[in-house]
Amino acid sequence: MDWNKIKTIFILAFLILDIYLVYEYMRLKESSQQFEYKQGPSAEKILSSYGITYPKDLPKNAKDQYLSAKSKTFSKEELTKWEKGLLKGQEVTIIDSNILQSILEKPISIGQPFKETDLTAYIEGHILNGNQYRFWEKKDKTITYYQQYNGKTFYQNLNGKLTFYLNEENKIVSYEQTFLENIKEIEEEENISRPLDAIYTLFTNSYIDNDSKIKKVELGYYSQQYSTTQVLSPTWSILLDNGENLFVNALDNQIIKTKSEQIKLE
Repeated sequence: MDWNKIKTIFILAFLILDIYLVYEYMRLKESSQQFEYKQGPSAEKILSSYGITYPKDLPKNAKDQYLSAKSKTFSKEELTKWEKGLLKGQEVTIIDSNILQSILEKPISIGQPFKETDLTAYIEGHILNGNQYRFWEKKDKTITYYQQYNGKTFYQNLNGKLTFYLNEENKIVSYEQTFLENIKEIEEEENISRPLDAIYTLFTNSYIDNDSKIKKVELGYYSQQYSTTQVLSPTWSILLDNGENLFVNALDNQIIKTKSEQIKLE
């Protein structure tokens, strides 16, 4: 028996097998990429076929991460210092240690109709950490702002909220404020879903009707915790043309039931 020939045959056989396995791997990889490519347009086509429209310039965020934060505890010592400067002209009290309540000595007139910029100067000059709040909505006799981090809003967060109250003459007479501090990025950045995936998920779960128009899509953070220490998840906010805001977790693409929805279910 010629062992050299047998050894050569084995070497050639394994070499051919390796080449075949590499070929199969490349073929499967290419097939997978083509499948992923086809998945994107299919969602677009389905949404389009049902008359759902959305902005052409959807955000292109690829990664994000969880945040942790803690509700600020306001102190009387701090108030004494602030009342001489930033909070001058306000009668300020602390409620339950985490809520700042202010009654204005002089009511503030706002434009008709109200514009987001109407209160910018006042907030930055007379509200604690005012530049960290972003306008959310004007509804009935309230104007609501939510705190933000790196330009991303803390959606519907009761512990990072600024609410102005209007009187019958449509003038601001008071406000309440909560604030989140010690904000930290936790864990590593992760891949997040595309905004188109979030829209498609809402549609397939009957949160979006046929012929709906999506006005705005942006990335922020949402916390479903009521405690003073929170973990906030990267979240897509989908604003419909009728003014309704819907939220989808950007990490697992799960629809977020807002606190108002949870109360209705209980």
